[in-house]
Amino acid sequence: MRWTTTKAFVLTLGVFGGGLYAGASVIGASYAAGASPYASLDTFARAISHIERHYVEAFEPSELVYRSLDGLADSLDDHTLFLDPDAYRQLLEDSAGAYSGIGVEVRPHARGGLEIVDVVPGGPAAVAGVQVADRIVAVDGEDVVALPFRDAVERVRGPRGQPVLLEIDREDAPARLELSVVRDEVHTLAARGELVEPGLGYVRLEQFRRHAGEEFEAALAQLQEETPLSGLVLDLRDNPGGLLEEAVTVVDALIAEGTIVTTEGRSAGASETHAATAASSDLLDARVVVLVDGTSASAAEIVAGALQDHGRATILGQPTYGKGSVQSVFEYQDRSALRLTVARYHLPSGRSIEEDGGVVPDVVQSLAAPASDAAARLRARLQDLEGIDEPQRQELLHLLQSLEVAPSAEAGPPRFSGPALDRAETDLQLRAALALARGETR
Repeated sequence: MRWTTTKAFVLTLGVFGGGLYAGASVIGASYAAGASPYASLDTFARAISHIERHYVEAFEPSELVYRSLDGLADSLDDHTLFLDPDAYRQLLEDSAGAYSGIGVEVRPHARGGLEIVDVVPGGPAAVAGVQVADRIVAVDGEDVVALPFRDAVERVRGPRGQPVLLEIDREDAPARLELSVVRDEVHTLAARGELVEPGLGYVRLEQFRRHAGEEFEAALAQLQEETPLSGLVLDLRDNPGGLLEEAVTVVDALIAEGTIVTTEGRSAGASETHAATAASSDLLDARVVVLVDGTSASAAEIVAGALQDHGRATILGQPTYGKGSVQSVFEYQDRSALRLTVARYHLPSGRSIEEDGGVVPDVVQSLAAPASDAAARLRARLQDLEGIDEPQRQELLHLLQSLEVAPSAEAGPPRFSGPALDRAETDLQLRAALALARGETR
């Protein structure tokens, strides 16, 4: 892969250098006419050459070009990104929802290593016995506790059919476990539905990758087959967005008519209006609650904002991220790519997510449980109470503390694996959303 990239760069640089040599008079005339793009390209080529020849550390020419393009993209906006071939391959895998691995979702563990936050049902890890909350501390006998997160993840991934030996720290196990998992192609669903109780459905939509809209419609259809839904919770928390057309499909499944989103850009085809189709939906009369938080971005904000503007759903949680732009991906011959901002979108009401700072929920709900007024008054009274010795005071304060809901137990990041009712015991946002979807008043 490195040889191919370098060869492509050398070929490109050779053509470019030949053009400079053969067309010196043209460039000279351009300088005289003040044609700055030609002068800038010449300056860029000379600077690359000087860095390659004289910098204190050696770099491959392709890496210098990639770093230059990375800096250029970074200077435009927060969402434009240059992707080298490895990063672009990863983006394609994430967009397709299929990759070669063991079928787990991980995050950095507080004590190092990888914490399993979800296991793909029927995937290689699930078959081998890997569980949610397991901590991977070694891969193929090599410790990963001190490794950067991305490096540790790359150790777990690998070619299909090859086994990987995981050393796992499990809370209720007397000793560390060793599990051998055979890597395979893993297909993950972007949308997963669950019937919480008769008439009440829950759908978790983790990312708007390819086919996410179809998967959402399929999840709704399956829930409707089991029982007519009177309420639905759509969970978009921790959803970074994705493809615009998939967000349009999701909204279209829940409204009968009207504008969903408008994009405005400079190039041909960048300015469009997306509207609901005439197809009817079985859920038009169902109560819909959409869960969002500060990591709900882009396409997730389109869904939440459009449903909010149409009065179709109650938005609950925390204000969203505030990304109101559309990116297109331009692929190059060496399999690198540029993800470029080409348009900004506006919701049906005309709101700009980027300028307005995200979608503000109709019901702002924290993950942490606030102390009750009665508990706060009692605590203050105990602090000031006279005629009581200090050991008794501390005993009463300790008893009060044990009766209160501990914020630390409630305020962690939400979990997305396991039955919704079980998770709602500690997930106050989910608990409130289910109550609203049932029709309970706050």
